Amino acid sequence: MRQRMLSLGKAFAGIQRVPVRTFKGEQRCDAHMNELPIPCGPWEPWYKDKQSFYGKILLFGVSWFILAVVTAISTESINLLWGPPCQPGPPSDMEEECTDAD
Repeated sequence: MRQRMLSLGKAFAGIQRVPVRTFKGEQRCDAHMNELPIPCGPWEPWYKDKQSFYGKILLFGVSWFILAVVTAISTESINLLWGPPCQPGPPSDMEEECTDAD
């Protein structure tokens, strides 16, 4: 029984083994700052173009949000409770009075 368990252990040990990363003939080289690209030319025109593009997207988003809120309020889809209710409350004879039980 013990021999059979050892043989099963060896069989499963081969399956669970994690492959080791090897570099065949090449030496491993970590990345460093010298490999980053160096900008050439002025950066300001590119930056202004990108900022104007993002500004247009921001303006469109804000205007779309305002349009959606105004549309929702004007179609009475939502009620923000800015004023008293349109219909009056129930008559006083329909309200129940609270009596304290002594």
